Amino acid sequence: GKSTVSCLHSVSSVMGLPAWVWDPYIIINLLVCLSYLYVRFHFDEDSMLFKNDMMGFTKEMQVGGSCLVALYVKYWKSNSLAEFFPTFFMYSKVAILICTAVQSKTICAWYAVTFLVLFFVLHQGEDKTPNKVVHLNTGNFGSVEDDRESTWLVQFYTTWANAAGFSSTFNALSNKYGSKRLKFGKVDIGRFRTLAKKFNISLSAVMNNELPTLILFEKGNEVKNQRLPVKGKDGKLKENYVILTKENLIKYFKLEERAKQAAAQEAKKNK
Repeated sequence: GKSTVSCLHSVSSVMGLPAWVWDPYIIINLLVCLSYLYVRFHFDEDSMLFKNDMMGFTKEMQVGGSCLVALYVKYWKSNSLAEFFPTFFMYSKVAILICTAVQSKTICAWYAVTFLVLFFVLHQGEDKTPNKVVHLNTGNFGSVEDDRESTWLVQFYTTWANAAGFSSTFNALSNKYGSKRLKFGKVDIGRFRTLAKKFNISLSAVMNNELPTLILFEKGNEVKNQRLPVKGKDGKLKENYVILTKENLIKYFKLEERAKQAAAQEAKKNK
């Protein structure tokens, strides 16, 4: 119950561990992925999974090695471990499905069902620290498009694409730079899909590099070249990927400069 969770959070603070370590999303997904280490020892050692068929490497080693390389690249594009873990789980699950499909279709099917249930039922807990982020939807998104005085930085996200891991970064930016004339908002386009279509954001749940998408609005309109990830005129993502770290976002969206301008405008208005 809640008392158990709060107790675990107290223990983690004493041990110097972050609270997200005890998030059920992290614990359950980690246990499910680690279960493969137990299951594999019951496989037939003469199966295709353990045969050397390429440069002396078994299929399991090939799949695991490819997974580790991809995860290494993704790790350096993440702001924190909390943001990295959803990616780690996704790649691990794909690797498990490939390995079990080679060995046992039945075990693969069980894993597939388990992963599907976890996908729909279990989501990473959001950062609960106080912030200045406005929660948007199709009903109140007009507050952004009709605002002729303020600048808005809006995060378009889904619960299945690492939103919680990035939320602490976005919340921190809102606390530092948020004001009456520089506002921060977020909208779950997994729920409000018309906004995803309107701003041409992919909702694919597999290997999606568009989420979260950040768009800057001024006088109700999207500012040219102020969108991350960057898209070309053909609608495809550009290769010069900007990692969504706090420092990169401040620089890309010129938040220091915009915050000073917002403060000056507000001071002028109040004279």
